[in-house]
Amino acid sequence: MELPDFDTLKRLAATEPHLLETLLYEQIEAVIETANPDQQRRLRGLQFQVDCQRRLAKNPIDSCLRIVNMMQDSFFLMRSEMSRLCYFSEEDELPPLPPRDNVVSLQDHRHK
Repeated sequence: MELPDFDTLKRLAATEPHLLETLLYEQIEAVIETANPDQQRRLRGLQFQVDCQRRLAKNPIDSCLRIVNMMQDSFFLMRSEMSRLCYFSEEDELPPLPPRDNVVSLQDHRHK
């Protein structure tokens, strides 16, 4: 399925957001369907988590930040596991994790 051009997507977002949501879920489903059956269940579970974060968000920016935080958490968990495996298999150490102090939490920001 081919996406509409940018101007059409922008118009849908402004005037018919429910149609844009429908298009989004059609695209997501098309991508999940291309995965092998073993991965489809995991992808649907991940999409469920993303959808939950979108519903909990107070606005689109909050939604985006929640999803970014999910991705960062997943990345840091994967990196931690890889580091642990390398520790047991090699002498070399990975560079330290970057500090997360450059990430602004919406919750902290709202209370200022």
